[in-house]
Amino acid sequence: MTTARKDKIREETHEVVVIGAGMAGLMAATTLAERDVVVLEAADRAGGRVDTVRRGEYWINVGTQFTEGTGPLIDALHRHQVPLGTLEGKSVALNIGGKQVDTSNPFSLMLRSRMTWRDRFGLALVGSRILANVPFLEMSEDNRWANRVRAKLDRRRADFVLRGVSSELAHEMVRSWSGQWMGCEPEETAARQFVFSMGILLTDPEKVPNLTLPQGGNQTLTDILAADLGDRVRLGSPVSSVQWTDDGVVVDYRDADGPVRIRADRAIVAVPADIAVRIMPDLPTEYRTAFEAIRYGRYVVVGFFTHEDGEPQRWDDYLAVSTPGRAFQAVFNHAAAVRRGGVRKPGGALACFAGGAEADRLFELSDEEIVARFTADLLDLYPELAGKVDPGILRRHPRVVPFWAPGGRACLDTLRQSLGPVHLAGDYQLDVPSLADAAASGERAGQLVLASLEERGAELSGTPRGPSSPGR
Repeated sequence: MTTARKDKIREETHEVVVIGAGMAGLMAATTLAERDVVVLEAADRAGGRVDTVRRGEYWINVGTQFTEGTGPLIDALHRHQVPLGTLEGKSVALNIGGKQVDTSNPFSLMLRSRMTWRDRFGLALVGSRILANVPFLEMSEDNRWANRVRAKLDRRRADFVLRGVSSELAHEMVRSWSGQWMGCEPEETAARQFVFSMGILLTDPEKVPNLTLPQGGNQTLTDILAADLGDRVRLGSPVSSVQWTDDGVVVDYRDADGPVRIRADRAIVAVPADIAVRIMPDLPTEYRTAFEAIRYGRYVVVGFFTHEDGEPQRWDDYLAVSTPGRAFQAVFNHAAAVRRGGVRKPGGALACFAGGAEADRLFELSDEEIVARFTADLLDLYPELAGKVDPGILRRHPRVVPFWAPGGRACLDTLRQSLGPVHLAGDYQLDVPSLADAAASGERAGQLVLASLEERGAELSGTPRGPSSPGR
C-alpha cells in the first residue's frame, strides 16, 4: 500500500459518537444503545481508570477503589445482577509505631497509640476542625448556613486544618490521608473536598451510602457494559480533533488502518480535562478556563494476592489501614467485602497505595524498585505474611481523582452545559468526584442527547411534540 493511499481519510456517518470508554462514556453509550452510536477509546481496553486484576475468588482494584453512592451506578449493578459485597461493619485503622488502632474510636486512637501529648493535641485540633465542618456538607443545598460553610471551604486551602499545629506526626498523618484518599497534598486542594473525604470516608465510612465492592471488582460492570456494546466500542482509536457547528460534529481519529473522520449529529466527550482541552481546540474561553481549573490526584498502586491460612488476620475487619511513614500511605483490603462471619477462607487481596508527592517521587523509580519497596514495607507491617505473598502487581496513575485549588470550583457550572451538539461527561461534573458520579454524568449526557435527537426527529417529520416529551 502506498503512503498516499494509507493516509487517505476514511469517512463515516453516525448519529452519536462517544469519546472515551471509561465509566462515564460506557454509561452514556449504554443509554443510547438503541441509537446509532460508536465509542472511541485511545487505550487497548475499555474501563479507563477502572482496572481490576482477578485471581481465583479474589480480586484487586488497581484503579478506582470503591463503588459508592446511589443512582445509575448501583442501578446498573443490580440490573446486570452483579453481587455487591457489603462493607458494613468494616472500619479504617491507623498503624503507627507498630500498633494498629481503629480510627472510628477517637478515644482509642488518642490513648492507645504511641504518641506524645503534643501529637495528641495536634491530632485533636486537626480532627475537631474537620468534624466541625462535616455536618454542613451533609445538609441540604437549600440550607443557607450550609451553603455559606461550603463556599468558605471552597475558598480556603485544605491545610487550614494544620494551622498552629506543631506536631510533626499530625502533619505527616494529614499528608498521608490526603495522599491516600485524594492523591494530592493538602496545600494543593480546596478544603471542601478534603473535609468530606477525611470526615466521612475516613472516620466513618458507613455514612457513605452503598460503599461496597462489586463481586469480581469494579471492572465487572465496565466489562459487561463494553461487551453489551460489542464492536461499537473501538479500542486503540485516539481522537485528535472534535469540531462542531450548530448542525453537527466532526470527529477525527486514527485506528490501525489510518485516519478516520466521523460526521455525527451529536457527540459526548467523556475524557479527562487535559485531554478534552487538547482535542477541542475551539473551546470557548470560559470552558477552557473551567477545564484548566481541574487538577488530578496521582497514585502508585501495588496489589498483592496473599496465601495466609483460614485463621483470622489483623486486617480482616478493616477496609483500609493508614500507614504514614512508609513507602505507601495505605493498604486497602479487597477481601473485606467477603469476610462476613463463619469460616474464614484462606488467602486475600491487598492493594498498597501512595498518592500525591509520594507518588511523584515514586514515578522516578523503576517498576522493580517500587515493587521491592512496597513488598518490604508490607512484610514489615505484617511479618506474618512472610512467604505468603505473590509478586506485586504495579500500576502508575498520573491522573485519577479530580480536585480543585481554592476558588477553582466556582467555574464548574460551565462544564455542566453542552456546547451545542457536544455534551460533556465525567466525574468532575459533580461536587465530590467518585465512580458513581462518573456513571451519573454519563447517563445524564446520554439522556440529554437522546432527548435532543427525538426533538430533532419530531421537527424534521413535522410531528408536534407532546407536553410530556423531553426537552433539550
